Amino acid sequence: MVLGAVVLWELLATSLEWTVDESLYEFLDFVDATDRYGKLWIWNYLGASVGACSIAVFVDQLNCFLSSTVTRLAVHFYGYALLITLSLLVSVFFPIHVPKKTDRVNKTTKALALLWSDGRAILYTITVIFTGMAGSAVHNFLFWHMQDRGSTELYMGLSVAVGLLAEVLLYFFKGKLLRTFSSSKIVAVSLSLLAVQLLCYSFLWTAWSVLLIQILSAFSSGALWWVVNMMVDDIATPGMERSLHAVLQGLCYGGGASLGSFAGGFVVKHFGLAVLYRACCVCLVLWLFLFLIVQSKLPQQKKINYSRLLAADSSDMSDSDENERDWLVKAMKDEGFNRNWSQQHGIN
Repeated sequence: MVLGAVVLWELLATSLEWTVDESLYEFLDFVDATDRYGKLWIWNYLGASVGACSIAVFVDQLNCFLSSTVTRLAVHFYGYALLITLSLLVSVFFPIHVPKKTDRVNKTTKALALLWSDGRAILYTITVIFTGMAGSAVHNFLFWHMQDRGSTELYMGLSVAVGLLAEVLLYFFKGKLLRTFSSSKIVAVSLSLLAVQLLCYSFLWTAWSVLLIQILSAFSSGALWWVVNMMVDDIATPGMERSLHAVLQGLCYGGGASLGSFAGGFVVKHFGLAVLYRACCVCLVLWLFLFLIVQSKLPQQKKINYSRLLAADSSDMSDSDENERDWLVKAMKDEGFNRNWSQQHGIN
């Protein structure tokens, strides 16, 4: 019955988040405020942190002010239903803007073609799929593992909040980290810390130790997506950035997590939770070595996205874009120098 209810809910809510996100972006574009769209995820994370802690505290203190006939599991579902009802009331006042021009091109297919056309994009796409598979082991079984160690709902809620808040705090150092370290180094550190997380979960000694381990999520999840988003900006043609982001998130949280959930359930049933976390750790380490080897064989020179350059209007360029324009000018000069040198030496 629970499985049937989940399937029904997923069918009804398949396009809910995408529709709300798209409508909000169109409205911000209509009022010329799309620069604010990139910071909205912070409020999403803060809301998730507050919600996780609030329902955890409520359920943890359930026996103090409710009768013993009401189960903890029922309160979780009732609380979720209450939030959905409040969201329904808020949605009445949600700003909706329908664009006049409709693009009939299948952007999903075009986004997949863009990813397939670039070697670095293929490498990062496979990486996010692997992280989605490994992440499903954490999301599906961590609370179960914590309960086996005597954890209460309060520690479960705090573990969610700590992971999300760690990503938000690290975001304020994003610019400095991206200037200091290369993309491949950040990905390597992210995969390494995710593997360390899973290994620590397999040797979980007490429930509160999860709070310390979850701090690593700032790099293992947050920093990894910084690099992925940079890769999207490099290969995206005008109007395809959001489609590329949606495809990559779908491959990670949809495709990768689905495969990981199916395989994880099989491993847990036959071998146990500790073996699942250690197996995911080993797979990530193996992929890390393969990633570094393939990354070293790929061309290191950054390509110029001429389509985005031509689409950009220099009159609308803000002061924050000056560095990007200087980089483009330098890259074009370097490319021209390399082409002239090759012609002089008879190299095609």
